[in-house]
Amino acid sequence: MTQNIYLLAFGTFGNPYGFRQTFYLGNQNVVKSIRTFDLNTNAIKLFENSTLYSIRKESVNGLNAIAYSKYSFAKEKNSDRGGTFVGASILFTNEIAEDNLTITKLNEFHKILVSKNVVDKTIMVNHSDDFTVDMPKDFDKISFHLKSIDEPSNFRLSNSNLVVYSHIDENSLQQNLKKSLELLNNFDTIFFTDHQEIANFTVAKSLYKTIDEKGFNDEIQIVKEEKKKQRQIILHDFEKEFSELEENKKMSIRVLKDSIEQNIKLHQENGRKIEESKKQVAIVENKYSEFSRKIKEAISYIHSDKKIEEIKLFHNENKREFINYINENTKPQYLNSLSNIQSKTSSTLRNQPAPDWLQPENEFKRREQTKEKSSRTYMFLSILFFSLWILTFLYFLFLDEINKLLLSA
Repeated sequence: MTQNIYLLAFGTFGNPYGFRQTFYLGNQNVVKSIRTFDLNTNAIKLFENSTLYSIRKESVNGLNAIAYSKYSFAKEKNSDRGGTFVGASILFTNEIAEDNLTITKLNEFHKILVSKNVVDKTIMVNHSDDFTVDMPKDFDKISFHLKSIDEPSNFRLSNSNLVVYSHIDENSLQQNLKKSLELLNNFDTIFFTDHQEIANFTVAKSLYKTIDEKGFNDEIQIVKEEKKKQRQIILHDFEKEFSELEENKKMSIRVLKDSIEQNIKLHQENGRKIEESKKQVAIVENKYSEFSRKIKEAISYIHSDKKIEEIKLFHNENKREFINYINENTKPQYLNSLSNIQSKTSSTLRNQPAPDWLQPENEFKRREQTKEKSSRTYMFLSILFFSLWILTFLYFLFLDEINKLLLSA
């Protein structure tokens, strides 16, 4: 027998125990969390020779539970008060058996309970723990071919209960209990009785909604219509989300393509700047070499018959030309920064990983390597030009001292 099937008996026993229930099958760690099967006699009440079936939902330690129960009128041993009863229940968690088998075994167990513990319509024991019971024949078959609980889909309690005045023969009850699973989305417990007095009592008390067979089918139709409406709402939401997704897709792709085109242009421009800077390095080197030769030439004039003023004029003219050229041609040519492509979407989805096609790993690495290579080239040229500028500045800072040394040589 699986651990998700529970078999219990209960009853009202008067002072001092009142209502009591005892489990004969099931996980004892879960049993203590299962609600009692007592009846609110201010809302519903059994009368002599009456019978009441129920189906109810609840959540037990995080498990979804469906219970099938049968109540019958029975007096208490030392009391004549009305509304007293004896009953049995089969409760399932997460899975349920076929309705016909469940009802058959529930009736068998209830019959055994009454035959062994009720005499002249009176409960002969003082506590449910004192019940004498036997397991229904082949009860283990109930665990065969269990099915998941698809309905109800909602196990939140609503404190709303329904009483159905209808036939409770085994065939009718089986069909109605099967329909009730869907109806439990709107109610916590649904009772079935064919006893007029019980129906009149619940109508008079008006704490539980009371309907007949036709009203029962109408309630089921209401649930079906509600589900249909919810499906239409969800369908509309999905269609709207799909439409928005397509628009976001177009916008995102357009932004990505525009950014890629912009980066291609910037990359080409940066490539041109890098090539120009490389050429400029050679020109600057030649300019330094040329001015060095001019200085050496000026030095050679010192030992000639040329006048000092002519030598100075010659040197200063060369120096002016050199300084002007260096100042105009050794400023670092900074590269354009590539735009960081960040496509955004207004979708409300969260924690969704980016698709592989959006940014393949190899393409990503290639871009990073290209950026890294460009950055290294840019850094090298920047440092080179800056160093040349510093050297030039220092040279002209001490040029007069150099000239004095040359003239005194």
